[in-house]
Amino acid sequence: MNLVNIKVRKKSGSSPGTFIFTGEQKVSDVSINLYEYDATEFHEKKLNNVEELNDYINKKNNIWINICGLHAVDTLGRVGEIFNIHPLVIEDILNVGSSPKIEDYENYLFIVAKRLYMQNEGIEVAQEQISFILRENILLTFHEIEGDDFNSIRERLRENKGRLRKQGIDYLICRLLDAMVDNYFSVVDFIDKKIEDIEDEIIEKPNQTSLEEIHHLRKELIKFKRATVPIRDILFMIERENFPVFKKSTFPFLRDINDHIKQILDLIENYREITNGLMEVYLSSASRKMNEIMKLLTIISTIFIPLTFIVGIYGMNFNTNISSLNMPELNWKFGYPIVLITMGMIAALLVIWFKRKKWM
Repeated sequence: MNLVNIKVRKKSGSSPGTFIFTGEQKVSDVSINLYEYDATEFHEKKLNNVEELNDYINKKNNIWINICGLHAVDTLGRVGEIFNIHPLVIEDILNVGSSPKIEDYENYLFIVAKRLYMQNEGIEVAQEQISFILRENILLTFHEIEGDDFNSIRERLRENKGRLRKQGIDYLICRLLDAMVDNYFSVVDFIDKKIEDIEDEIIEKPNQTSLEEIHHLRKELIKFKRATVPIRDILFMIERENFPVFKKSTFPFLRDINDHIKQILDLIENYREITNGLMEVYLSSASRKMNEIMKLLTIISTIFIPLTFIVGIYGMNFNTNISSLNMPELNWKFGYPIVLITMGMIAALLVIWFKRKKWM
């Protein structure tokens, strides 16, 4: 699981408002898709160049402008000029490592959130920064890669389902945030399955890989929480500050998103406790395995101690020709077989005794 993959290129000492893209280019060209709608009409258009945005600045309909691809710094800078966006905002959009936040400017709100999604055929979690600029009737969204969590919302706009086209632009951003948060539950399902796999592995055959997976999972849970908690704070701030662009009628939907955030945070805390428990289970399993190994080695050593003692005695080689007391067994016809049989009997008796004691 890898929630962050950012290559920072911004140099230390750069002046504030310097436009430097800090991520990796993930699309070949920047695409600008525009959705214009009201209660009765809907128009969708893919713009050929950024200058076409000038035609939509003063329109009265709700307008959603979705910009995919942040590597074209000049294009993003031109978008900022057209919509009179502060250079520091454009800088934050290009800095894909920005923390989720909300900032209030004179004519718009700037919101940064983190999108979590599955990649590599659903076996890895990745993170993408989504930036929102919300004006009176215009919403601009900026993201790095093609594909997002908003296709269902586009379909509802096209087919005029629900209240999307009847509400203002504040309701649209509410639905977009809701779609992002709902997709967090797919990450929750992934983590839940990952925990089950690690737990089974620890119980059946604990190894160093299991320990590494636990440590990795704990780090990913921390990153997951860092992406989730700020969204809750953003929602609280929207409701508390009463920004003019947000109508009171939108607040219940914001609170619904917050309920989902609360569920996710509760699950994250539960998973962190479970991973702590998995660590204890791993240490316990590893300790038990080590005890079993030590027990086996101790039994083997105990069996061979008397045998080694006998072998040591008969390895002294005192000359029997000098004295009859010097190991007369060396001259016995069956001395060697007798010693071997005695050693075998001692080993067998020890094994029987260990089994009766249930030590093996």
